[in-house]
Amino acid sequence: MADTQETSAKGGCLCGGVTYEIKGDLRGVVNCHCEKCRRTHGNVAAYTSIKRDQLEMTEERTLKWYRSVKDETPDVHRGFCTECGASLFWDPRGQDRIAVAAGSLDTPTHLDTIGHVWLSQAGDYYPLKDNLVKYEKGWGSTEVKR
Repeated sequence: MADTQETSAKGGCLCGGVTYEIKGDLRGVVNCHCEKCRRTHGNVAAYTSIKRDQLEMTEERTLKWYRSVKDETPDVHRGFCTECGASLFWDPRGQDRIAVAAGSLDTPTHLDTIGHVWLSQAGDYYPLKDNLVKYEKGWGSTEVKR
């Protein structure tokens, strides 16, 4: 049976060594404030999430996967470009979803930010003054007011 679902988004890294297409709906953007994401992205990481089978790699000559042993989620791999250093994916292997860095999507994305996670590890150099839902740890953990 042929794939009839249309591409809903495209994206890639800064140098073009990694490009991808997404077929189907994307979840709203969640900002992750954990130490690992801050170190990987240089600040807060903004991710959308998709079902794994929605992601089609169209170019991956410079894609490398780093197994992130310090993540609280077991067996997490982070996908990045070895040429330009762009952080692109957060992949909890064995689960049905993969996170895609929202900044790597071509615009317009038509996405909205829906919340914040891992406020317990947030940097101390920025305030959060929006009215979005905020969680101490992962999505659905203890909600915090900040």
